[in-house]
Amino acid sequence: MKKTLTLLSLVICLLLAGCGEVPAPAESTPSREVSAESSLPEEPVTYSFTEEQIQDKILGGWAGQMAGVVYGAKSEFQYWGTIMPEKDIIDFASLNVNDAFWQDDLYVEMTFLEVMETNGLNASLELLGEAFAKSEYSLDHANKQARENLQKGITPALCGHYDNNLHCDDIDWQIEADFLGLIYGGDPMAAANRSFEMGHMICYGDGVYGGVFVSSLTAAAFLTDDIYTAVEMALQTIPQDTEYKAVMSQVLDSYKKGLPWEETWQTVQDKWGNDDRCVSYYPHGANIDAKINSAYVLMGLLYGEGDFEKSMTIAMRCGQDSDCNPSTVGGVLGTMLGYEKIPQKYKNNLDTLTAKFSYTNYTLQNAVDTTAELFKSRLTQNGEGLYTLTPEKVSPVALEQWPESPVMTFSAAADKDRVTVSLWAYSVPGIRSTLIDFGDGFVAKDNVAGYRYSKNGTYTITCTVTDVLGNTVSEKQTVKISGAAAVEDPDVGTYRNLAPIMLPICSDSLPTGSGSKDIYVINDGKTGGGNTMQYDTYCGYFGAHDEYVGYLFKAPCTVDTVTFTEGMHFGNGGWFSGGTLKLQVFKDGAWVDVEATVSPAYPVGNSQSVFGSQFEVYTFTFEETTCDGIRLFGTAGGDAGFISVSELAVMGVEAAR
Repeated sequence: MKKTLTLLSLVICLLLAGCGEVPAPAESTPSREVSAESSLPEEPVTYSFTEEQIQDKILGGWAGQMAGVVYGAKSEFQYWGTIMPEKDIIDFASLNVNDAFWQDDLYVEMTFLEVMETNGLNASLELLGEAFAKSEYSLDHANKQARENLQKGITPALCGHYDNNLHCDDIDWQIEADFLGLIYGGDPMAAANRSFEMGHMICYGDGVYGGVFVSSLTAAAFLTDDIYTAVEMALQTIPQDTEYKAVMSQVLDSYKKGLPWEETWQTVQDKWGNDDRCVSYYPHGANIDAKINSAYVLMGLLYGEGDFEKSMTIAMRCGQDSDCNPSTVGGVLGTMLGYEKIPQKYKNNLDTLTAKFSYTNYTLQNAVDTTAELFKSRLTQNGEGLYTLTPEKVSPVALEQWPESPVMTFSAAADKDRVTVSLWAYSVPGIRSTLIDFGDGFVAKDNVAGYRYSKNGTYTITCTVTDVLGNTVSEKQTVKISGAAAVEDPDVGTYRNLAPIMLPICSDSLPTGSGSKDIYVINDGKTGGGNTMQYDTYCGYFGAHDEYVGYLFKAPCTVDTVTFTEGMHFGNGGWFSGGTLKLQVFKDGAWVDVEATVSPAYPVGNSQSVFGSQFEVYTFTFEETTCDGIRLFGTAGGDAGFISVSELAVMGVEAAR
């Protein structure tokens, strides 16, 4: 690429002529000498690539992604809001780069690559969505919800919209958009436009911008060997007045002021570390939000100053999604350097010809060849064996933002005399209250997962969620009840198990695990029988966070005993961990702790070997108390962070209604 780079160097020199040095800040830290805002030339410029250069850069881009994801795989989400200590850095020489073949950072990209190989560069969103909907690999967060949306018939362009996907600001599209930068190499704007279009199948807003940045940055890596220039090109595709642009600008400003990367990391953490829209992680420390993880990518690239190992190490040490971020960095630098210039230890024993990416028929060489053919299909081949292109002028993609009010999904399904309620509600500042009006005069003040009616009829259920700033959103569902039995309870005033007449509540009313999805399984009086006799809150890997399960009462009840029969335990969770389990009652509109004796003592730990296999029984006894609800509350256990409940009995006396 000697001829091409010479032309580009001339262009950049002309662009930067007369810019001078950036003035030093008032503090003693010297500023870094960087260019003024860089861009592609105002006048169209044509760039040329040989076949060998195309292969080298595309192989470098794929191999760089592989090296980065393997480098950070063992530290993924191990460091939440903290920098990885130097002592925890693993020597890459002890790792196997071929482990990347089973990483979702790579094989999800292959789904889209195959569609474009079969149907051409301009394969429609409908074809891309159809292939994604049929994929069989495990997914989480925005990817998982997007695929479920596709399977339900939602149009691909809306599968990532916040009305349909509460994970839409997550990192998912950002970690999958590298391949578009390789296909549209040398044309950052074309890469950005295609990434913006495809990204809405999975994400929205900042979640899409993460992919736009990665795609355009990878494409820019074909045009320059200066990382700052490539970054400036890519950031011109991101609209102003977005949080994504704000956090990236903050990193750039700190870098230009001469701050060490650790100080830059802290400024980002202080302002953005808890600003996370992921419903699964907020507010529990882990942050899979696109913009903060993009900031870590940017830190690695800027402070790594073109050094392959240093750049990936910084991105990894920033924490959070610490395998995806060095993978992005490795992909960008691998493209910029080309495969031949990637340090040898990151390529040792790399299998380019036989190993296949999981769930695909692609070897690494197949992926490179397919990418190269798509790349060349955009270019003009001249008589000298060169492929030429003239990039589009770089400009921002469309501006889109989340609404200010809370976002929620709410549904209610009727079965004879009862309804099962499913609810996810989310707001960046946090949810203050949830009210569910069941349309028969009863209003629940919690995330009630189930309700029984005493009379047949058609009812309108209204769910109202309010965040801590007072913003409110409401949704309504109509249900028809046909099997209600309006019979007075003859046992009112009798000491007995009240669970069958209570309203089950749970921190997670939309589980995705193998257990029963019917919350009423916890008060049906049955245990055993495997997964169908338990309700577990598994929703994918969400890390340590608090969860609860229990009941609200239609009228105050006097209770003194709770018997908790756990469901099945698994290697990755199904219990309350670390001695955090406690009993709480709902009184005067608030949940308060209750002193209780537990027999046998509930285990303290966080592994299946401590808690046993399944259906262990624990009895909580406490002083008689009159309340409006009762629940078990604690930190969900295991690496996947979930609890499992087979039966929850509550002994007491029901008040007359």
